[in-house]
Amino acid sequence: MFIQTEATSDPARLTFLPGRAVLPHGTLTINDRAAAARSPLAARLFDVRGVAALALGPDYITITKESGDWQHLKPALLGAMMEHFLSGAPVLSEPAHAAAAPVSEATGKLVEEITQALRHVIDPELGYNIVDLGLIYHVDVDTDGLATVTMTTTSPGCPATGYLSDGARERAASVAGISRAEVKLTYEPRWSTELMSDGAKAHFGISTGGRR
Repeated sequence: MFIQTEATSDPARLTFLPGRAVLPHGTLTINDRAAAARSPLAARLFDVRGVAALALGPDYITITKESGDWQHLKPALLGAMMEHFLSGAPVLSEPAHAAAAPVSEATGKLVEEITQALRHVIDPELGYNIVDLGLIYHVDVDTDGLATVTMTTTSPGCPATGYLSDGARERAASVAGISRAEVKLTYEPRWSTELMSDGAKAHFGISTGGRR
């Protein structure tokens, strides 16, 4: 199996072309390990240290890195992709309803841009961005340009809730192509340090459990 790579305009993002179908329709953007649970392929890729987000398309996989050099990340990512495709496992563990509302490539790009914009929102208590803290559960953009950010806080009743939700709303709305943004707060599932990115865990001195 031969997997090609293709550079993008963003040096933190690289596209992989496995030479076979990835998703049957549209794209799926996965911004954290919790969201990756629905995809065996995404779960394998998030096991590679330095992966911040990924987008699955009809015939491509775009990886966004949070740290590290592509020269070192690429072998691990290529290995994870080959292991997945050669195993015969599905890309999505729940294909019927996971793919029920496919999004266009343009919408997938908007979701990625919103996610990057949300990294500018800093939790005032922890001094770290809300994406890598694992406070962002889902980002969705509809055909009218409405962005919906589903997020949580480190605990119910967090005094920074208003500040964080307002910041998330403003940052999402600032992305070109977004007409309006709204934020939905949830505490299901409850936040834990397991939802942090590897970079955030390293910053706070939290063990990543020996992941690659």
